[in-house]
Amino acid sequence: MRDVFGWLKARERKILLMTVAAQLLILVAMIALRAIPLVTGQTVLVRVQPVDPRDLFRGDYVILSYDFSRVAQGEIDGLSAKERGSWKKSEGRTVYVPLVPDTNGVHMRAGKATVVKPATGLFLKGHMKRYGSMEFGIEAYYVQEGTGLRYEQAIRDRQLTAELAVTSGGQAALRGLRID
Repeated sequence: MRDVFGWLKARERKILLMTVAAQLLILVAMIALRAIPLVTGQTVLVRVQPVDPRDLFRGDYVILSYDFSRVAQGEIDGLSAKERGSWKKSEGRTVYVPLVPDTNGVHMRAGKATVVKPATGLFLKGHMKRYGSMEFGIEAYYVQEGTGLRYEQAIRDRQLTAELAVTSGGQAALRGLRID
């Protein structure tokens, strides 16, 4: 036992430095993974659906919903018969939503959701949640204190657009919000 403590004591500085370096590396990796879409992704605009944007504990932020955030089970290609019969059985399943140009030529809209990864084109990768909702990691955006009500009004008037950065693998990050 004495030999183990002696060995540790002799290498104490190296062990401490390696531990600190490993922790820093993990933090940098977490930040880099979230930043990949912002650096390498293609920028697209999608319309936002109305949802309440205020939280008393976290300040002003906007909860975002999109036309592709909720679907009926029958509208998702590739689900098994069991999954089609119960949302609970399909919860957590990876889902892909192709993005196609909207008729206005500025925004993108959702194509038909599928559990099969598209071979080509721009798409979002998300996960199925309870009761027909899907999550893509772009559902909340913190805004400057005091501006939440302005965004809330823009959402109600259907004048809010989300600017997304989307990678070729379907990972999305929210660049910002625009009031049209």
